[in-house]
Amino acid sequence: MNHHDNSYGGALAYTAGLRGPIHSLHRTASAPAALARASDVAAPQFVFSGLNATDLNYDTSQYPVAGTFAGVLPPWLNDIATIPKNWQRTDDDAADANARTEQLKTAMAYINKNVPGQKYPGPSTAQIIAQRYTQGMWTGDTGVFSPAQITALTTHWIADDAELARQRLGGANPNVIKLADSSHYDIAAWIAKAGNGAALAGLQTTLSNAQRDGCLFVCDYRPVLGAAVTGQLVLKGRYLAAPLCFFTIGNDNTLMPQAIQISATDPGAYIFTPTDPADTKGDAWLLAKLWLASADQQWWFSGSHLFNTHTVDMLFGTAALNQIQTGALDEQHPLVILAKPYLEKSFNVNSGVISMPGTLAKGIYQKGGFCDNVLPTGRVGLYQVINSLYQNYRFDQNAFPAQMDSRGLNAGAITKVAFPYRDDGQRWWTAVNGFVAAIVAASYASDDAVAADTGLNSWMRTVQGAFNQDGTARFSWTPTKAYLTSVFSNLLFTCSVQHTAVNNTMFNGWAFTPNGAFAMQSAPPANAAAVSSQTVLDALPDPQSPTALANVIQPQISFVMGGTSIVTETLGVNPASQTDMLAIYPYAAGSPQQAAVIGFWNAIWEGKSSVAATIGANQQARIASWHGALPVPNSLAYYYLSAELVSWQSPQYLNAATTNAIQI
Repeated sequence: MNHHDNSYGGALAYTAGLRGPIHSLHRTASAPAALARASDVAAPQFVFSGLNATDLNYDTSQYPVAGTFAGVLPPWLNDIATIPKNWQRTDDDAADANARTEQLKTAMAYINKNVPGQKYPGPSTAQIIAQRYTQGMWTGDTGVFSPAQITALTTHWIADDAELARQRLGGANPNVIKLADSSHYDIAAWIAKAGNGAALAGLQTTLSNAQRDGCLFVCDYRPVLGAAVTGQLVLKGRYLAAPLCFFTIGNDNTLMPQAIQISATDPGAYIFTPTDPADTKGDAWLLAKLWLASADQQWWFSGSHLFNTHTVDMLFGTAALNQIQTGALDEQHPLVILAKPYLEKSFNVNSGVISMPGTLAKGIYQKGGFCDNVLPTGRVGLYQVINSLYQNYRFDQNAFPAQMDSRGLNAGAITKVAFPYRDDGQRWWTAVNGFVAAIVAASYASDDAVAADTGLNSWMRTVQGAFNQDGTARFSWTPTKAYLTSVFSNLLFTCSVQHTAVNNTMFNGWAFTPNGAFAMQSAPPANAAAVSSQTVLDALPDPQSPTALANVIQPQISFVMGGTSIVTETLGVNPASQTDMLAIYPYAAGSPQQAAVIGFWNAIWEGKSSVAATIGANQQARIASWHGALPVPNSLAYYYLSAELVSWQSPQYLNAATTNAIQI
């Protein structure tokens, strides 16, 4: 796959003519008759990484050092041909993907025709940047995007400090920000080590007071990106940093950035601030924010998105099919019926990440693929990013409530700050958890019954063995009703709501390159005095450079377009009736499991406390709180976790239901 492809291969989906709710779901594969085991299909197996020597070996023609990557990566599926057809994408999905590919071609042709020769008068650096990534790129009628959506995309970006902060709470990667407590962050020591620490007494007071009051938060990219930087796993001629950014909450309950150390893997690195006397025009601070946003994208690409959702989804699905095909697990098991709609299509999209037998395109993680062509890490540095995440991954700790609690986001001053992912996600978690609990209660009378279920236990032990391949206890199965409820609540939420949060947001943020450049074009600055307007402009890919346009800007836009295509098949959200959702989970008529499905439908749609009503109220409150220039920033309006399939009344063009299988 070259870097002009749509990045996820044929699994990307879009239906250009779709308007409003879908009344015919075309999900015949979910009917009970289709659940018989396909004995002629070999059992899926795990391979541990799925990469070969060509991918894992690297030399000094690409990287500053040579070697073989030997870190631990998540398990992968051995062969897409082992996946039964009724667990794969449908012909409708393929048609959607083809439609989106045509739209990608239209959008790229428009850019190629209209960007070259554009002039950017400025006068400020921020204005020049805004012009660079708007003029000739989005204006005009391409038949792909509405003017309202493009206005929302290009009006608000991280030149505004408040928007930089909002995108950490309502952008594509809400998984980084956390409370900066004194047990983990010694502000005085951090500032003292910095090259300009002696001049930052005022900053130290501001941050220390905020920390004392529980109002200091941090985005620290060192744990995930740091090893790639220090291990020199950055391609020659490309640039990566692992920044550290501190935010405070003001009296108006607004989160604002106060300090950014771009090269935070070096304790002596310069600390950039918005009030640096050496930065009279604000260019150095702007450049620091651009570096932070790019680092956020690097974490998101292989971490929050492809690992934390796609890979976890495929791991559970592979384990289930392995046990089904070998006869240990019945495909009509109540927990399989519950989980299958969330697991069944991840195999297809993931085959575009690491190629499997039966697929023709090179995977984006493989030598010569998208990552080598576009990202600063190339493929090997990206492997290190995944390794850094995976080594510290624990399934239970990654559940939504555990994340909010462990990161200090459910208590104190941050609860008064608009945090769309947390606030809307909590309502979904309650509904999903209640649904799973009802299915478990309907299926098992006691903990002993769970322990006696050989099919379920063989499935979960297979998951455990895959997660813990290297002896690290990432998942430890305990056969009780409570833990079963916990595992499947986490699984369903991860494969639907969490994926929606990190997937559907990407176009409305990162299609505007400065909000998260896939690749910075020059090394981080040594200090504020070294930064001019030209320094900032040179750090971003220039649309007037044919090479940068073709190799960085267009692949970035193509990637985020491809990942936000409309998908035809939904998982019972905004259905014409409860009947549609009952077809998704084909439990026996009149059974307590079927009653649980009806309860889930009601929890989403019925009454003032429903998911639809409460998230709608959250959105309206966020919109009402906005007193700046219209349109309301995408990061604040945050339509992405809406219960509706598509909100055509908004400029957001929501592309997939929240509870939806990962197929893009």
